[in-house]
This record gives sequence, C-alpha cells and structure tokens, in this order.
Amino acid sequence: MLALIHYGEIGLKGGNRKYFEDKLVSNVHKALGANCKGVYKKQARLFAETKGRISAEKLEGILRKVYGIEWFAIAQDCEPDIEAIWAVLKGELSRIKGKKFRVETKRGDKSFKMPSMEVSKEIGARIVEATGAPVDLGNPEVTVFIEIMRGKALVHFGKIRGLRGLPVGTSGKVLCLMSGGIDSPVAACMMMKRGCEVDFLHIHPFEQNKKVKGTKIEKLVRMLDAYQQREGKLLLIPYTGFYARTGKVESKYELVVFRKYLYRLAEKIALEKGYLGIVSGDSLGQVASQTIENIGAASSGLQIPIFRPLISMDKMEIVEAAQRIGTYEESIKQYQDCCSLVAVKNPATKARREIVDKYYEEMEIEKLINESIKEMGEL
Repeated sequence: MLALIHYGEIGLKGGNRKYFEDKLVSNVHKALGANCKGVYKKQARLFAETKGRISAEKLEGILRKVYGIEWFAIAQDCEPDIEAIWAVLKGELSRIKGKKFRVETKRGDKSFKMPSMEVSKEIGARIVEATGAPVDLGNPEVTVFIEIMRGKALVHFGKIRGLRGLPVGTSGKVLCLMSGGIDSPVAACMMMKRGCEVDFLHIHPFEQNKKVKGTKIEKLVRMLDAYQQREGKLLLIPYTGFYARTGKVESKYELVVFRKYLYRLAEKIALEKGYLGIVSGDSLGQVASQTIENIGAASSGLQIPIFRPLISMDKMEIVEAAQRIGTYEESIKQYQDCCSLVAVKNPATKARREIVDKYYEEMEIEKLINESIKEMGEL
C-alpha cells in the first residue's frame, strides 16, 4: 500500500526546507514501524510504502497522528499507462457504483501523451459504461483522483486532512507539567504541533514513585507518544515534601505557592537536563489559580520561558481538542492529583507577589526543590 503525503508549512522554510522534510520522513518511518517498507521524497512529494497486512484504515490512523502533514491520500500505483490505470480502477468500481462521480487528473509528467482532460474523459467514460454511474462535475459524491508522474501513476479517492504544523523534533525539547486533568495532554500536543519533543513532570500524591505505574498518568503519556513518534519521559516527584511545609501558609494562598514551587522545580530540572522551556495547561481565568494576577505571582522570576498554548481557549474548546486527540476519556477518570489536594473553597484570586514570595522564603522552597530532585524517579 502507498500513501501520498503533502506538507504545507514546511514548504515555506526556504533554505531550511530539507531539514524539515528529512525530519518528516523520519517521523513517518517511525510511526509506521514494522509496517514500513520505505519513506522517500520523489518529484517534490513524499511517499510512504507499507509492507505486510496493514489495512487502509490502520494506515490512515497512523498518519493522522504525525505532525507536519497537510494532507495525505491512500493510493495505488501502477505504470503510467491508460490501461494500467483502468486495471487499478476496475478493482474499485464498487466505490463508485450508484453514486455521482467525477475524474480529476493531474499530469505532472508532460511527456505522457494524453492531456489531463483527455485522461479524465477516457476513464470517466469507461466507469459510466461499467457501472452506469452518472457524471457530476459540480457536486460529485465520489471523486477519482489520477496523478501521472515520471515512471508511475497514482490512483486514489480523496485527500485526508493531516495535523499540519511542524514535524516533532524540529523545535527542541520542552518539559510539560502533567496533572491528572484534561488540559495537560492537550497543551503537550499543541507544543508537538510546533515541532517540540515533549517530556513530562508529574507531582503525585503517593509515597513512592512506582505507585504511578499503571495509573492514568502513565497511560496518557503513552497515548501521547504516538503524536511525537518517540517515548516521552515521565519524571515523578512525590508531593509529600511540599505538604509537610504547608502549615506555614495561609490556606487561600496555598495553591499559588504550590504553583510557584512547581514552576521553580520544573525550571531547575529543565536547566539541568537541557529542556528549552516549560509547558503548562493554564487557560486564563478558567479556575482561581489561573487569574492573570495568580499566574504572574506564581511564575515571576523564571529564567526560561513557560509556554501556555491553551491560554485563550475556553473549557469546551479544550474538551473538544482532548476528544480529537483521544485523551478525553482517560483524562476524566478519577485520580487525585496534587492541585486538588491544595484546593480550598475561597482561594486568593488576586494574589500579591510579595506575599507569595514571603511564603516561598518561609517554606524554604529552594531547599525543598533540591530535596525533591533527589527523590525524582522516571517511567
């Protein structure tokens, strides 16, 4: 089986275009795994050939998770000859029978004797004779696409929209703060769309890191692996160290102080491990900790950027995005993450930075961060 792959944004990259093309080729190859016979560039197009028994549906499902693809088509190839093209189509007439159709031909190889319009007329006439299906150029139910290249012809029945964006691995590595909610996986995917490789940091409520294994947190990370064609690291740190110090904090400020600890902890890990930024699932004003004042108080003074790709999205938009990437059902399963442990009925919504910083110092958070990193584990 053959997939014809087109990219969009990559085509605007000028002198760097080959780098992005090569990364997309590599990612498609990784995504197909054992099913891959080869991925290659030819005549300004990408092709992925499969081997073994892989269905068109499975191939489509794999390519739908590769960032950098504008659209793709599951095609059959043959000799660039009208009889060979017809031989392919004769095996697909059940797709057309009883439906309005049209034939659309693109002749990239101008040495092919018949013009595009003539190919479409000839193949269309044969389809009408074989099936009785009516031609409708303006509003067809089925379109037969024929593409004639040097050395081969392609036949397919439609373009499938890809995820677009940039191939993962073209924009460096980032560390995503992974909670037990809906937002974090969506934020991670949106950074993957911009070419980032994403690893994850989760502060968990258990005494031991190994207790996270098999939970929805690990399952969500593994689901997201398919979107970046690599196995993301899941870094784990227990919440117990922070919890032991919370007696010094006014309850309404506890969540903001926790978020400051979380950002500073992620920053130190990022600087030590070479991550170029931190990813957070914040949506402005969605919950008390995400007011503009609280976000500012929690993230002030950081040396590396925090990316918040969901910042302008409302909850319904985030839910819809989670459903599209397939993480929603897992995300809503019960799990007590640390943000819920520090939640109170009347949290501060306009936290003052000087108060947050005072609690930060009193709790000796810098010392706690060093202790937390010593307890860090990885799945």
